[in-house]
Amino acid sequence: MAGLDGNGPRPVAVAASGLGKDFRLGEHRNLRITARRLLRRRDELAMFRALSGVNLTAYRGESIGLVGTNGSGKSTLLQILAGTVVPTHGMMRVYGRVMPLLAVGQGFHPELTGRENVTLFASSLGIPRQVIESQMDAVTAFAELERHMDTPVKRFSSGMTSRLSFSVAMQFPADIYIFDEVLAVVDGEFQERCLEAIKSLHREGRTVVFVSHHADQVADVCERVVWLENGSVRSEGPTGEILPAYEHAHDVAHD
Repeated sequence: MAGLDGNGPRPVAVAASGLGKDFRLGEHRNLRITARRLLRRRDELAMFRALSGVNLTAYRGESIGLVGTNGSGKSTLLQILAGTVVPTHGMMRVYGRVMPLLAVGQGFHPELTGRENVTLFASSLGIPRQVIESQMDAVTAFAELERHMDTPVKRFSSGMTSRLSFSVAMQFPADIYIFDEVLAVVDGEFQERCLEAIKSLHREGRTVVFVSHHADQVADVCERVVWLENGSVRSEGPTGEILPAYEHAHDVAHD
């Protein structure tokens, strides 16, 4: 059993206990709705429970797949892991630096250039400026954006933005990597390179949390799968056992 500091016979990277998250419906919409809400009692707003009683342990160097239909709680769980959402109940302990790729271009400012966005994003993760500068050429080369790094990101296609996001993750050091459907808008050749890069992270002993609607990708990358349903863990275990059960219960896409 690992100690509270994440060290032990098998060191822990992420430990969630009794994790829950409630949202008030209509809480984050537009100014008109927000103004109406402020004129009413908060307890009149309906509550939505996105996560309930989630217990999850990810060990250092493990590659875990999260599967579940839309609304199952995957994104909320990943946002808590990334530190962008605070849980309502329970606790999540994270041991090490997290590199989150939760959406295409998340964390990028559309008015800034590709180069400026790489600097801003990496700096927000606490990566020293000299490391960022030393890796800029590698980021650019992996993303295949040599001609576009001084162009504002608002002029990038979704594929270009996705390639830059993924390249940032690959070229800067972290202990835990989160990939949430980041390969959905890139072409086949680059997608294969990305999958191989994710498997390389796993071989190097990094912890990988991977989400994809493509079962083949999950099977290729992950040694263990956690199946979320209605905000709770329905099942977890070896990929070869859990993924076929999930596929049988739902119509899952294959490449």
